[in-house]
Amino acid sequence: MRKQRGVLPIVLSSLLLSVHLAGAQSGQDACVGKIIDIQGTVHEPTKSRETVAVVFVYVDITCPIANFYQPMLRRLARTYEPKGIRFYQIHPDPDGDKGALRTHAKDYDVISPVILDAKQDLAEKHNAKVTPEAHVYLPDGSKIYRGRIDNTYATYGKRRPEATSHELRDALRAALAGRTPTTTVTEAVGCQILLER
Repeated sequence: MRKQRGVLPIVLSSLLLSVHLAGAQSGQDACVGKIIDIQGTVHEPTKSRETVAVVFVYVDITCPIANFYQPMLRRLARTYEPKGIRFYQIHPDPDGDKGALRTHAKDYDVISPVILDAKQDLAEKHNAKVTPEAHVYLPDGSKIYRGRIDNTYATYGKRRPEATSHELRDALRAALAGRTPTTTVTEAVGCQILLER
């Protein structure tokens, strides 16, 4: 009986830990809810049954690496939006100006909704560190990928002729296939996001 009494707390602790970890992974509610773009349009990306995943890409109009990736982000959005992947470009800038963001979106032919995260609530919620940085969520709020778009930039100021790995694209393909990406976290190279808290 002593052995059974000793085993029961261990089993209960293991079950509670499993529940806690499951909640931490899938119950974050990190992308569910309303977001308003710079045009005033309200988006609720997970309300649609057609939504397979939601991509938040943190960018900044003054970051050269973020601007370098705009053509790639446009290509990804054009390829995967029709398949149920929702793209949003987030500007975590307390001094951001919607007029400047509209001009930037026009200059760089941005086709995804642009969000001004002036209070940096999204950046804090997603734990975004640099621009550009991609965060991919499933409709249940679980994050399946966080990090770089690809490995074109080895470090800040050091660029490969072309990417040899495409982690964001691979994560989107995994989401469409209903599986977890092989790579779920990478280190993004770019301009640091300074949270003003």
